[in-house]
Amino acid sequence: MAEMDFVEDPVRTTEPETFRSAVRADFRDSTWAQRLLLLAVVFWLGYEWGAGNETFTPWLLVKVVSSTSGVWSVIATGAVGFAFTMAQQLLSGFTTAAGFARFTRTARAAWNRLSQRSESETLEWSTMGWGTRMLVVFSLGTTAVVLIQVAVTGEVGVARHRRTVVQSAALCGAIVGAVGAVLASLVWAGRSTPALNTVTDWLLRILGNPLVWIGLLVVLVLAQTHRARY
Repeated sequence: MAEMDFVEDPVRTTEPETFRSAVRADFRDSTWAQRLLLLAVVFWLGYEWGAGNETFTPWLLVKVVSSTSGVWSVIATGAVGFAFTMAQQLLSGFTTAAGFARFTRTARAAWNRLSQRSESETLEWSTMGWGTRMLVVFSLGTTAVVLIQVAVTGEVGVARHRRTVVQSAALCGAIVGAVGAVLASLVWAGRSTPALNTVTDWLLRILGNPLVWIGLLVVLVLAQTHRARY
């Protein structure tokens, strides 16, 4: 498949295919080996666009901060945040790039869902400003970056989007690493002040609880749904 076109037929009156029905259709028409790839694509979309990333990554950073101290805590948290996030984003980006080249219905349905989240014109990675790049990759990961590239350029495949995946994964890793280093610095300062020791430990327990991040995500989704409805 040399090209993928996400532009809807203007004379078509039917509603866009839902994501679930598209996945079911692609799953039904695939071999067992291809089905494993499709399941991996769906997993990464759910992980990065759902509660997975927002729950596990903060928990990991807090674990590193809690088990280290001093300047080493800042270095270790930043390094772990960068390395873990970049490795994860590389895996998700290359998996979805391979999957979208094969499963056009799933890719189109995912694009429709992504388009509903954006109120502005979607641009190719190379034409985005750094602020837009950071917002896209930090909030939705390399799965969204690859999907945007496929839709905007009309080209598919791992080789075609390899450079973009690497760049966006490194950028996301740098953002998470910087956030982790700042968090560790604040905790270091709090631990160095006797009056703030108890508050610092309490905040670490709160931030390290996955339920906090899941609850925050639920609130944001409900707010977005309310805004879209009214």
